[in-house]
Amino acid sequence: MLVSDRVYNRIPRIWLFMGTLFLLLGFATGPDFRFFYAYLLLGALCIARGLQISQNRRKLSHRSRITDLTETQKMARPRSRETAGRDNGIS
Repeated sequence: MLVSDRVYNRIPRIWLFMGTLFLLLGFATGPDFRFFYAYLLLGALCIARGLQISQNRRKLSHRSRITDLTETQKMARPRSRETAGRDNGIS
């Protein structure tokens, strides 16, 4: 399923927002409420999932940036002595 870039980039924030809402709902109801601990646990899990997604995306984008840099550096390296001498007309 294809998702637009706007939605794809906001998915970690949506998870964090849902987790915050569950935590607030749990704290607002108080420990006397039947599902108090379930709301707290669900909120913590949503926040952890949002952080996990954002960290994985950051690592992936960092790896691709490193790959781009190494490819650029390989292209910019000077030639070996043997091929440099042939190009200058020196045998």
